[in-house]
Amino acid sequence: MAIRIDRIKVNRGGPLRSDFELKAGDLNLIYGQNETGKTYIVETMINFLFRTGSKSPAKWELRDWDANGRIIVSGLKDKLLSFTKTGKKLEYFWEEVSGLPSDLSRLLVVKAGDTLLTEDDIDGVGRRILKDCLSGKGFLDSIAKRIPVTLQKATILNRQIVGEQRGELINRVDCEARLQKLNTLRKDFEDDYATGEVYSLRQKKEMTEAELNNLEKAKRYFAGQLHEQIQTLLKKKGELPAEESLTKLEKDIGIYNMKQAEAKTKLDKLSELEGSSDNYRWARAAREDYSEIVSKQSESGPKPILIVLAFLFFLVAVITGLFGLNIPLIACSIAAIVFFFLYYMKTKNALAIQGKSEELDKLKLDYSKRFGSELTNKAALNAQLEKLNENYIRANTLREASSELTLEVNTYKIRITKTLKDFTGAEKQPQQWEESVRSLKKEKKELEEEILSRERKLISLGVKEGEFLDKHPGVEWDTNRYDIVSEELSDIDENLNEKLTKLDDLIVRINQETGSRSSEWEILFTELSYLCNQVSEEYKNITSGILAKVMVSSVIEEFRKKEDSRIENGLKRDEVLKPLQALTVGRYNKITLDEEKGLILATAEDEEFPLVDISTGAREQILIALRIGFASIVMEGQAAFLILDDAFQHSDWDRRKNMVDYTINLVKNGWQIFYFAMDDHIRDLFLNNGKKLGVRFQSLELH
Repeated sequence: MAIRIDRIKVNRGGPLRSDFELKAGDLNLIYGQNETGKTYIVETMINFLFRTGSKSPAKWELRDWDANGRIIVSGLKDKLLSFTKTGKKLEYFWEEVSGLPSDLSRLLVVKAGDTLLTEDDIDGVGRRILKDCLSGKGFLDSIAKRIPVTLQKATILNRQIVGEQRGELINRVDCEARLQKLNTLRKDFEDDYATGEVYSLRQKKEMTEAELNNLEKAKRYFAGQLHEQIQTLLKKKGELPAEESLTKLEKDIGIYNMKQAEAKTKLDKLSELEGSSDNYRWARAAREDYSEIVSKQSESGPKPILIVLAFLFFLVAVITGLFGLNIPLIACSIAAIVFFFLYYMKTKNALAIQGKSEELDKLKLDYSKRFGSELTNKAALNAQLEKLNENYIRANTLREASSELTLEVNTYKIRITKTLKDFTGAEKQPQQWEESVRSLKKEKKELEEEILSRERKLISLGVKEGEFLDKHPGVEWDTNRYDIVSEELSDIDENLNEKLTKLDDLIVRINQETGSRSSEWEILFTELSYLCNQVSEEYKNITSGILAKVMVSSVIEEFRKKEDSRIENGLKRDEVLKPLQALTVGRYNKITLDEEKGLILATAEDEEFPLVDISTGAREQILIALRIGFASIVMEGQAAFLILDDAFQHSDWDRRKNMVDYTINLVKNGWQIFYFAMDDHIRDLFLNNGKKLGVRFQSLELH
């Protein structure tokens, strides 16, 4: 993708009276007379796009404008990039992203008619530009500067580095000597400590510690299991009734049994008195009946006068009725009815009394059956009733007491039954109560004994609750084995300590080399191994660095021997010759390099002309052609933009037309041109030729 400027905005400032904005085309003509801001815009574009400070690869001579705005560039990344007076410049993308030379900016910009690529060489091009663009030698020089002179002169002979023992070479020798010393010390350590009896004891200690550690884990797991079992038993115990509840339940059962026995005794006595009570109630009722019967027998039977009077009043009523005497008729009729009714009632009572006499006979018969004696009068009945009254009172008292006891017994029964159901989950019959309580007490006692037993075991282990393990370690807890392994470890430690006291000298030597203050073998060996590895790595790095630099220096030297031929071949490339022939209308068709005179141009007739001796106008054409050719080579055939500030002003009118025509061809080949002009003739040439490009041509006049 071509590197292209899409939009330019320069805020007014300096001689620029209004903001400059341009949506760039392929060919862009900006025309302006003196003091209209043309140079201000050119230098602002340079300041926005390129590095202009002390670290700039090109020597820009810019005025101290305080310009603002932005330039939008495409072709560097997948998105548009904005360039301002601060932030990253094009050199960053050329060097770090695209791999292009940093001074590519000198090829793309002609400032104020200065077509020279450099002022350091007589021909205006310079060896450095030729190296960077045509051979890469400038890049090789920059690499060679980083290699010390000592290493540039060193060689590799029989797999040995031969050179003056200075700098990195002497550092390598010192590092090698120290590495040998450290390796010797590590070997002594391995011989005296790691592979000897100490090593064997250490291995045995590690295995014993591992076994003890596993047993310790088994103990922690076993303790955790005991703890869980205790919690389960405590939960189960908590689900059983409390001792106070069982004691109260036993007491209630005892009270229930006692009251039930008492109620049975009273009921038995009441059963004995129930016959007397029945006789008492019969005698009391019989006395009332007897009194009523005797009382009614004392009354007389029906009076005959009543029926006679009723008949007489009836005859009078009939007679008065025959004579039509209504009032006497009514009075006699009423009187007859009254006397007849009285007679009827008397007759009825007499019949009732006769029935009572039969009832009295029956009453006397029942009395004789109940008491075995005859009922002669009311006094006899009263005497018998007085005799029965005492038993009746006792029966009532017993009945009331029995009812109260029965109520209490039922209350206790309901309460005890519910309590046992709550405790056992099932209803129990009274005959099962005591056994159920005994069973609950037994279960509770067994749980307490089991909990106490496990708690004693847990305490004996000496494991805190936070140290319990949930996962089985794969080893079962064995108290005897734990004691045996602990004693073995103690013996090993004692023996090992005796051996280690003999290695104090080795500790001192290791401490001296490593700078460590530790006396722990594991730490010392780790630090010694780390130091050996570190010094070994340092030795490898130094050696590989020296070898790399020696090899690179050798390769650079080989490339340097071929440098002139590379530059010569580069000057023969079409990217250089075609622009040269086109801009000089075929006058020059070859270019070579001379060590003293610089670039030499040759005609078709093999006439040679040093570039430095050619006229200013012709040299401008050639330098612009070289810019385009070198830029094409560096960018590997891709197009870019050119900023030309009055680049054609020193050329005569014929050359101007030729240069404008070539510029149009560059645009057609993908290049983007920004030409800043103050010359009317050059402006008109661009205007006339630019019309052929249509919308690809943009022109703007500054005022």
